[in-house]
Amino acid sequence: MKWRLMVELGGAEGVLELREVSVGECATAVYSAETLGLTVTEGKKTLARLQRHLVQAQTDEHCRSRRRCEYCGAQRPLKDLRSRRLTSLFGVVEIRAPRFGPSRCGVASRRTITPVAEIMPDRCTPGVWTYSRQYGRLAAVSTRAIASRRVLFA
Repeated sequence: MKWRLMVELGGAEGVLELREVSVGECATAVYSAETLGLTVTEGKKTLARLQRHLVQAQTDEHCRSRRRCEYCGAQRPLKDLRSRRLTSLFGVVEIRAPRFGPSRCGVASRRTITPVAEIMPDRCTPGVWTYSRQYGRLAAVSTRAIASRRVLFA
């Protein structure tokens, strides 16, 4: 059996874009509980690819909306194009992050704007903070337990 997982992305303009997330094949003739579905490794890779496509599409849409000057409606000039990394629970996603120069009218803003920095100032998703906070507590508890065992049983 062969399979292909696609994601259909639709922006604010209404244009649908179809992207391939993952492709797989199950070459076994006899199915068992071990061969059903995705393995953990395949599932993680698929989710990481899906996350990459979603994050890039969302940041692209936000950047397109921020490129227009709020005052005169003209497009801001592209200053440069950098790459930024976003840490999520599904891995690190590298995305394109444009910076736009000030608008020609100079009324709305006279500084360079970085739309990607507006939506991801910490460069990680809130789930990473929650997970690291919980993991940090568990690590602290286990460290205290190990230390108390050393004191009690030394």
